[in-house]
Amino acid sequence: MNIPNLASRPHLNVRPVWVMSVLVLILGLVIGGIDMSLYYRSSEDLAGLLVERDGLKARRAELIAGLQEHLKALDSVPWTALRRRVNSVNAVLGEHRFSWGRLLDDLGEVLPWQVRLVTVSPSHGEEGISLTIKAVSQDREGFLNFLDALVRDPRFSDPVPGRETWPESGETIQYLFNLEVRYDPEGEGR
Repeated sequence: MNIPNLASRPHLNVRPVWVMSVLVLILGLVIGGIDMSLYYRSSEDLAGLLVERDGLKARRAELIAGLQEHLKALDSVPWTALRRRVNSVNAVLGEHRFSWGRLLDDLGEVLPWQVRLVTVSPSHGEEGISLTIKAVSQDREGFLNFLDALVRDPRFSDPVPGRETWPESGETIQYLFNLEVRYDPEGEGR
């Protein structure tokens, strides 16, 4: 029997290598085609975005130039004089809005029976309405009750006692006192 010598003429199976090579080549072409289409599509999108960016830059430059003109115009405005005029107009408007009837009603609600008002002087400022009150009481207890009622009422805030004159001083037979308090008719002083 004749045994063939396979080492002298080996049988090589190259078909799987060729099939894989063809498949890899086809897959490479497909992926390359997809990459190229994505590249061209993104290039077109990028071109549109670049045009839009350039338009926005031009618009920004126009807005900055206009803003510079407006800032120059605002620099020429006399702000301090204008602020003083606005504050004086606000003070006049506040005085015209002020209701004596409402103030006296509000004071009547917090005034104890031992206390009698002598003078009430409102003044309008940037912080609101400030009242200077001079009153007479039978004793110091009435003054303290009045002060306590002002503290509890939301329409009045920050009561500050002023001068007190005792009956023992010989100047008067009743207890005289002054105080200042902030008044907010809407009750939002706190």
